[in-house]
Amino acid sequence: MDLVRTSIPYEFLRPLARLTWREVLFGLEQQLLDERAPVDMGVERLMEEENPSLELVELAGIVGNHDIRPLVKALSGREPEQPTDAIGQKWLYLVLAWFFDRKDDHPDALQAVEEVYADFGYPEAVVGFVRYMPSVDPDLGRQGNEARLLERWKMYLDRESERY
Repeated sequence: MDLVRTSIPYEFLRPLARLTWREVLFGLEQQLLDERAPVDMGVERLMEEENPSLELVELAGIVGNHDIRPLVKALSGREPEQPTDAIGQKWLYLVLAWFFDRKDDHPDALQAVEEVYADFGYPEAVVGFVRYMPSVDPDLGRQGNEARLLERWKMYLDRESERY
């Protein structure tokens, strides 16, 4: 996968989905996740757990720039296996939510959808709001069609938010 590179902070992700450490590791490896996000998540999880692991305590205490991947990898190794496609589907939702949240700051938000669509292997769930797919209504014109695609994008996010 040659994913769209971004840097999503934990404060954005937190209300959208509870991440596993395996999902955090995927986000780090694919450069989708802000480097500080695992530390922020670690602080939160440290407060939730009665007997936290040494790796969690160490991760939550990191200040400054450190290689956190070994700690995240160790924490992810304590969790049950997860199918890679399920992790990818969750990140697809999170990345699309991130870009939708910032669509007004982007000169061509639908281009971001096209890039995410390609980078995630052309998932069927996104087809309905990819601009170059055959869903153009000539009666709506360009602005009307783009507004319809944005509405479909929003509907996808609403549907997926119920899953996570």
